[in-house]
Amino acid sequence: MAANPSHLEAVNPLVCGKTRAKQTNKDGTIDYNKALSVLIHGDAAFAGQGIVSETIELGGLGDFTTGGTIHIIVNNQIGFTTVPKYARTSPYPSEIAKAAGCPIFHVNGDHPELVAAVFKLAVDFRQKFYRDAVIDIYCYRRHGHNEFDQPRYTQPKMYQKIDDHPTVATIYQRKLVKDGIITEEEAKQVSAEVLKVLQTGFAARAEYRSVTSDWLECHWKGFVGLKEEGKIYNTGVEKDVVRKILKALITIPENFELHPNLAKFRFTAIQQMIDTEKGFTWAIGEALALGSLLLEQKEVRLSGQDCERGTFSQRHAVYYCQKTEKTYEPLEHLSADQGHFNVINSSLSENAVLGFELGYALENPNALVLWEAQFGDFANGAQVIIDQFLSSGEQKWLRMAGLTMLLPHGFEGQGPEHSSARLERFLQLCDDDPVTVPPFLSSLFLTKSLI
Repeated sequence: MAANPSHLEAVNPLVCGKTRAKQTNKDGTIDYNKALSVLIHGDAAFAGQGIVSETIELGGLGDFTTGGTIHIIVNNQIGFTTVPKYARTSPYPSEIAKAAGCPIFHVNGDHPELVAAVFKLAVDFRQKFYRDAVIDIYCYRRHGHNEFDQPRYTQPKMYQKIDDHPTVATIYQRKLVKDGIITEEEAKQVSAEVLKVLQTGFAARAEYRSVTSDWLECHWKGFVGLKEEGKIYNTGVEKDVVRKILKALITIPENFELHPNLAKFRFTAIQQMIDTEKGFTWAIGEALALGSLLLEQKEVRLSGQDCERGTFSQRHAVYYCQKTEKTYEPLEHLSADQGHFNVINSSLSENAVLGFELGYALENPNALVLWEAQFGDFANGAQVIIDQFLSSGEQKWLRMAGLTMLLPHGFEGQGPEHSSARLERFLQLCDDDPVTVPPFLSSLFLTKSLI
């Protein structure tokens, strides 16, 4: 169960990311049978929200797949007050799933046994082929969009038919009685027992008190929370560790032909770093940081648009043989017992991919999970994820996460959109008090002002 904001479909990739983390073993292998994602959609949202198709697309990509997600469309034939002919271009809300080759099962919600049979069929399909499956439950919304809504303002004829239509429970009860499976008295007894359970639970709500730590800790027990004051830790490593990582960066398999520029410039530069202990670049510093974590048996997962090479041709986390196009990841070959390193060129999506990685990070506190925008401003496309889950996750949802966002930007002539990651926006989102500077930061400001 995932915390779900009013931007309902935004939770889709988070659920898939959490599932992928549950399926991932320590050695990086994946077991699809460890966990299954189930996503419930409204009909208007499934057809209209882009993140739905983005998430389905991720389901077919190797480093994002969860071995198949079950998508349930609660097809009420209405989106708030908008009827299907104004909400989509096809008779069914599920049409977009055809692009990914998903099987789509349509079933009448008035028949519970048929719905159950279709669910079993969808799960059996997933377990055999490890692909997404979609169930379109054709039904209706008996009341308004919420407790205060009056749907008859805009759909008077529809709601006249709904008023005259018996409920699913009534239809099913009549069928069971007619078939001689239960009697009228047994049906009334079952209804009374269920109502009693519901009323007991409803009455108990008044005495329920949630314990914040139970929600916050979960996998994250012992980790520092939002209210802890920032501290500077010594994260340095021994020189021998640095040399080991650098040597790994310039070690390739036999008969592996590098691009001449890499062999000439990158390998030469790294060898000079080893010899002189000078000239370290930002990209090599990043590789050293990741490599040292891997040697400490921590998992590192980095995904984003073109992040294997790096948008600025700076990272080169994956080498490509110029003859065979076989690949080699040097940070995966540091030691026999290192942590798993996974660097992924993602689909050209910010919204779903950031959501997926956030879901992965929520589930796995011992992994360094990084998402990189091709340029910092690309994070605009993922703003719902940032607003609804990332900046407010601990305070609003009582969930801790360790996701790191990389937002490269610079003034190298590629236009104003590529020259700012809008860092001020993130500072505003995460600032509890707009007036008071936290003690840790205020000491830094004071030092700088004295200088």
